[in-house]
Amino acid sequence: MSSPPVSDSTRRLLDAVRKLERTLQSVGLPRILARLPVCWLCWHYCRTLDQKIIRIQRIAGKFEQWLPAIRAYAGEGAAQLELIDVDLSMRNDIEVTKSTMWELRSHCLDIGRMFDQLGYQSPGLRRRQAQFLQILESSCVSACTMQDALAEHDNAALAMLRARQALERARTGEAPAV
Repeated sequence: MSSPPVSDSTRRLLDAVRKLERTLQSVGLPRILARLPVCWLCWHYCRTLDQKIIRIQRIAGKFEQWLPAIRAYAGEGAAQLELIDVDLSMRNDIEVTKSTMWELRSHCLDIGRMFDQLGYQSPGLRRRQAQFLQILESSCVSACTMQDALAEHDNAALAMLRARQALERARTGEAPAV
């Protein structure tokens, strides 16, 4: 079974690393030394993943902090009307964040395929990639939960405003708007 293709930029990097390795072997370096650029590339990517894991954990932490606040707003009388995402900007911002995380997931998988195609196996890289993918998935779930909570809050707040408006119209004898 063949692995899925890698992206164009990853393919260029793959080709460059293969060419460098062949060049180093052709000038007489033993294979183990000619392989050092691949080892360095893997080490560098592992450091990059470590940094991205920390950043995504922070984003997930923000979602986890904000969710109780939004749910609390939904339960408080006057506060229910304070946070209405009428233009859907909050939900759209969260959607952009989710799509960025899915792009990162795709890049992570591409890089894993690239190292596979180079014939390079690294338990440290595999472990970091698994951790990164798990954090991305749980962050996306948190983001979806946050979007759902915002929608529920907005629907409840708008229903409350409509009820108030209907009550006010009934009190003043005004005809309901169509």
